[in-house]
Amino acid sequence: TEFYIALESLHTGTELKSNPHLTTQQTKVEKKNQAAMSGSLTVSSSQAALRLHWDVFLSFRGEDTRESFTKDLYNSLKEQDIRVFLDNAGMTQGDEIAPTLVEAIQDSALSIIILSPRYTNSHWCLEEMEKICELRRLILPVFYEVDPSDVRRQKGHFKQDFENHSKRFGDKVVKWREAMTKIGGISGFVFDPSKQDHLIRRLVNRVLTELRTTPVGIATYTVGLDSRVENLKKVFTDDKSNRIHVLGLYGMGGIGKTTLATALFNKLVGHFESRSFISNIKEISKEDGGLVKLQKKLLGDLFPNRSDVIVKDIVDGIAVIKGLLREKPVLVVLDDVDDVNQLNLLAGKRDWFGEGSRVIVTTRNRGVLVDHLVNQFYEVKELGSLEAVKLFSYHALRREEPTAEYLDITKKIISITGQLPLALEVFGSALFNERGIKKWEDALKKLQQIRPRHLQDVLRISYDGLDYEEQYVFLDIACLFIKMRMKREEAIDVLKGCGFRAETAITVLTLKCLVKIGADNELWMHDQLRDMGRQIVINENLGDPGMRSRLWDRGDIMTVLKHKKGTRLVQGLILDFEKKNDVRAQKSSWVTALNSSSAIDCLIEIWKMFFQQRAEEGELILDTQALKSMINLRLLQINHANVKGKFKNFPASLKWLQWKNCPLENLPSDYAPHELAVLDLSESGIQQVAENLMVMNLRHCYKLVASPDLSSCKSLEKLDFEGCIRLTKIHESLGNVRTLLQLNLNNCRDLVEFPSDVSGLRLLQNLILSNCLNLKELPQDIGSMNSLKELVIDETAISMLPQSLYRLTKLEKLSLNGCKFMKRLPERLGNLISLKVLSLNHSAVEELSGSVGSLSNLEELSLMGCQSVTTIPESIGNLQSLMKFSINGSPIKELPTAIGSLPYLKTLFAGGCHFLSKLPDSIGGLASISELQLDGTSISDLPEQIDGLKMIQKLHLRNCTSLRALPEAIGMILNLTTVDLFGCNITELPESFGSLENLEILILNECKKSTSFQILFRRVEVFMPLANEKDGCYSIA
Repeated sequence: TEFYIALESLHTGTELKSNPHLTTQQTKVEKKNQAAMSGSLTVSSSQAALRLHWDVFLSFRGEDTRESFTKDLYNSLKEQDIRVFLDNAGMTQGDEIAPTLVEAIQDSALSIIILSPRYTNSHWCLEEMEKICELRRLILPVFYEVDPSDVRRQKGHFKQDFENHSKRFGDKVVKWREAMTKIGGISGFVFDPSKQDHLIRRLVNRVLTELRTTPVGIATYTVGLDSRVENLKKVFTDDKSNRIHVLGLYGMGGIGKTTLATALFNKLVGHFESRSFISNIKEISKEDGGLVKLQKKLLGDLFPNRSDVIVKDIVDGIAVIKGLLREKPVLVVLDDVDDVNQLNLLAGKRDWFGEGSRVIVTTRNRGVLVDHLVNQFYEVKELGSLEAVKLFSYHALRREEPTAEYLDITKKIISITGQLPLALEVFGSALFNERGIKKWEDALKKLQQIRPRHLQDVLRISYDGLDYEEQYVFLDIACLFIKMRMKREEAIDVLKGCGFRAETAITVLTLKCLVKIGADNELWMHDQLRDMGRQIVINENLGDPGMRSRLWDRGDIMTVLKHKKGTRLVQGLILDFEKKNDVRAQKSSWVTALNSSSAIDCLIEIWKMFFQQRAEEGELILDTQALKSMINLRLLQINHANVKGKFKNFPASLKWLQWKNCPLENLPSDYAPHELAVLDLSESGIQQVAENLMVMNLRHCYKLVASPDLSSCKSLEKLDFEGCIRLTKIHESLGNVRTLLQLNLNNCRDLVEFPSDVSGLRLLQNLILSNCLNLKELPQDIGSMNSLKELVIDETAISMLPQSLYRLTKLEKLSLNGCKFMKRLPERLGNLISLKVLSLNHSAVEELSGSVGSLSNLEELSLMGCQSVTTIPESIGNLQSLMKFSINGSPIKELPTAIGSLPYLKTLFAGGCHFLSKLPDSIGGLASISELQLDGTSISDLPEQIDGLKMIQKLHLRNCTSLRALPEAIGMILNLTTVDLFGCNITELPESFGSLENLEILILNECKKSTSFQILFRRVEVFMPLANEKDGCYSIA
């Protein structure tokens, strides 16, 4: 049994979203550890940099660092054309410092705060820090000759300064302390005078990385959420009884129902091992097989290890859900329900659920929330006026309150938008790029011309503000890509193939909150925005779908194809012809089953109609003649389609064709797609494909034995053969595709031969050969791929890397995981000067040579499960950029003394190193480390020098059976939030343990009630005393 002690942190952080895949224990720890970092990055700095005057704001104490570190850092940033605000560079003499500085902070994408001994002596510096923290942008703290824990606690150099400020400034000091606490909790950069140049290079590179990264989403900034959660706290989240709670959240679109449901889910997720959050139920249920898909999603989330759970149809689904849900308490969110039948199939009645379950249903229709299921109702209403001002101001001005100049016009805008969060977010983001009150007044005039408080009209103004190309991209995403759940990278390929500036367009849409990037890099759009885009297209011709630019509705498409009503106006069409079971054979048994269940009588007529419709459709065959008139068709999806007719009828204008499970082995000779750029024939039997493509996706083409001749491919950039399990040979022409950027051969298990001449692949950046089990060698001239950034050969039979590998000076990632025949690394490995990741997990590598110390840019080194590596060379101390070092499960006996010379190492994982019996005293030099994992080692004691780990937050010593005591020095590690001592033979905690004021989770199996434990116990929230309470052990229930 594991016993947990939860300690209330003295410094409460902002609650972040929990990962629904974590265990209950992990979630509790993870949420609190994430909270400590909540202030570091909540809005992408790169997106702000696109429209702000400065890239970096430097905050520093002049008399400490102006003529030394700050000056050198400023010059280095300027050399890279980074726009830096420095107080004497950004203002003219005589300026009032406070307003000018505030404006500069607000106009900067990120801030670097140089915390020096006399930083807090200046109330101006503290004002700067407070304003920087309010903006919720990226902060990079540099701890210059100060202890990070002193920053967090305002001790040491800072104690007297704050006492003096309290006398002069009173309550203002409270906010300054909060800002200092937040900065002290960020894992920043610890200054070492002997390595100043290296620190400056790291800071410059970090800034460049942030500014170059294309924004892929905007962090949610919520206003009014806390009060709504508080309203539901007593009746829903805090009830400890075994009562089943089903909460119905209802309200108009864009009001914040999903956001509230997510917040409640996050509040409860740590208390449920089984949980499921199902989004977009209304949209998914409209798809063919959508209701069964939703049932499978629910069961898969709640019972992931039940291989016996099989759902063939909705009747199976109902029976399985009803039978299994009673087994245990579950947490379920059913988001965007618009029909009571959806609930009948997924949740039925309350008595379907186990005791203590919590279910949340969101809907726009109050009538959907039937009493036999829902027992609590909550109407989500508009924001209050002050909350609306705050939300709008954040998105329009990136500040929580508008300036006096903008306050009046802000209130007028809010009165028209109806105080709906979505409208405020989208319209505010549209104004963020507009400088000057005149531009805002013009926007207000447009608002005044729409129907008051009409959300679609408000959103339309933002759409109208896009340029022509951005509008095209928005409509493609809203009408087509969202339904396909397309990933961002794939969308960029498709749009680029159409000739659009895809990266720029998606960036703009993201910045304007019209598109967001969801899980797994998937495009996401609020259903109100999606519906607005689709309505724009429907309005192109209300009566005739064939006269619209984009077709996504199955009924409309079948009508257009059947009657050959397509026109030159159609640009995009997506239809999945996925094979269905014989509906005629199923009709009788399904209706009989439905008749036997009184709980879903209301579904019978609906399903009778469904089967009648599908029976009438019969086998779906696409007649190419129906496409002939669509001469401007750019985008076409016809997955699983059987086709009749001449292929020359396919429009010559086609840029993207997705035809998964294409039944053809070769594309017909009469099909010459001269403008086709992106071709996706994955899961097909294809053996020969078209030429002149930009992207070729042949994933899981089960008949493909040899890759096609690519001699005529002059524009090919991406080639994907992943999962082509019969592919044995790559055509030699591949080696001369001079435009190729990415090549994916993952899981081509029978591949035995790769072209020997790859001299033409000078632009190739990514080469993935993982799980090519029979591939024994790489081309000897691989060094000619001088643009290669990523080389992955995991689980291959390759025994030796080519000597020319050292010429890959741009290589950033080299992965040899699971290479059972790879015993030796190249002697000149150190020449890979750009290498950032070297992963050798579970390989047969016998030795890590000293040359590894020359990898000056290496950030991650992983040797997990390398059973032949017994020593780590001292040269590892030269890896000044190393941030993550993993040796879990290896037979390493000791860590080199030089490991203490790694100033920026964040994580050291040595769990399962059974022969590791001690840590070097130099371990105290790891000033930046945040997590140290030593689970299952033979360590018998920790060195006193461990107090040098000033930034460490997590210390894992689970099952260190030889460890019988902790040093008193551990009480000096004040940033510790988690200590895991389960399985150790420690019977008493040191007295200094009581000083760990930020400790939140302590895991152990027995202890005596020492004085330190009693101090800790005062901060413990005890949920359930265990049987051996006499030992002072407690657990969170």
